Amino acid sequence: MAKIEIPCSYQGGKSRLAKDIVDIFFKQNDIDENTMFYDLCCGSGAITIELINRGVKPKQIIMLDKSSWGKFWNSIGKGIFNLTKFEKYINRIPQEKDLIKDYMLNLSKQNASIDEEYVYLLLQASSFGSKQIWKENNVWCNTSFRSYWQPTETSSRRSPVNPMMPMPDTLLQRVRHVKEKCFGLTCFNSDIYDILNFNIEDENAIIYIDPPYKTTTKYGFVFDINDFVEKLNRKTSISIYLSEGYKFSDNAICLSSGRSKGGISGSRNKKANEEWLNIFNKLN
Repeated sequence: MAKIEIPCSYQGGKSRLAKDIVDIFFKQNDIDENTMFYDLCCGSGAITIELINRGVKPKQIIMLDKSSWGKFWNSIGKGIFNLTKFEKYINRIPQEKDLIKDYMLNLSKQNASIDEEYVYLLLQASSFGSKQIWKENNVWCNTSFRSYWQPTETSSRRSPVNPMMPMPDTLLQRVRHVKEKCFGLTCFNSDIYDILNFNIEDENAIIYIDPPYKTTTKYGFVFDINDFVEKLNRKTSISIYLSEGYKFSDNAICLSSGRSKGGISGSRNKKANEEWLNIFNKLN
C-alpha cells in the first residue's frame, strides 16, 4: 500500500518524529487489532497517518483537535469531505507562482466559516514559515504567506522556494489519498478537556498528546497542560505519551536535542527546540 502523507505541514507538527514516536508505542505496548489510539491535539495527523501506514485500522483511532484541522479530520473520518469541491478550490489558484501570495491574502479575508476545512488547507500550505493559521470570530488569524523566492548570489540555498508547500497538485493528491485510506476514524473538533468525559479505562489503549509547546509560536488555542495531565492521570491508568519541548515527567525520552536552523539566506543561526516524549502510567 502506498504510504499516506500529511496534507501540509505547520510549526509543531510531528511529521519528522512520527516514526520514532510510533516505534516507542509498539516497543512498549502489546498492540493488536483491538488497541485503541487517542491522538489528542492531532493537528495535521502525522501520528495517525504513521499508525495507518503501519496497518492500524482507522476504526482504532480517535482524534481530537479544536482547530480547523479537527474539522478536516472529522469530515475525513465520516466520509463527507467533498473532494470535488476541494478540487475546484485548487483549480482557482493562479498558475503563475508569483501571484499565489496575493491570491491567498485575498482568500484569507473570506469569512472563515465558509468552507472552513477546504480553505484552511490552502492557507496553511501557503503560510509563511508554516506558522499555524487559525480562525477567531469567523476571521482567519496569523495570516502571512510565502512569496515565490529565487536564490540570490549570496544565499546558501540554490534552488527556488515555492509559495505553497506542497504545491496545489500535490496537495490535492495527498488529500485524495487521505480520504481513501482514513475513512472510518473518529475525530472530535472540540476542546481537549472533553476527552475527560469519555470512558477510556480500556487497558489496551494508548493516549498521545501533542499540545502547543511553551515559548513557541502560538496556535490560537491554549490550555493548562499540567492541569489536564493531572486530571487525565486521575481518570485512567492506561499509557499516556506527551510531546513537549522539555522533560515533563520522570519517565521521558529525548527524541531530538535540536537542530541548527540557518534559514534560506544563510544569515540566521538559531537552535531548534528540544523534543521530549514524556511517558505516564508506564512502568517499563
